[in-house]
Amino acid sequence: MTTEAGTQGCLALIACKHHLEEALAALQGFDSGSDLQDQLLNLHAQVERMHDQLRRQAAKRQATLQEDPHLMRTTA
Repeated sequence: MTTEAGTQGCLALIACKHHLEEALAALQGFDSGSDLQDQLLNLHAQVERMHDQLRRQAAKRQATLQEDPHLMRTTA
């Protein structure tokens, strides 16, 4: 899997965050859901950190390619 923006990895993490946000919204009306909401918020933060890491890797790779365009590989 590559780490460039818009790749399957990034898209999967974005979808995961979206689903966690939907779950949080669904639990809004439940008084007994606070522990579960906290767990979902922690999971969301963890997924966001994973997404940030992929973005940093993609930015670093892009900077490297801009410094030395010969590193770009093409396949025939």
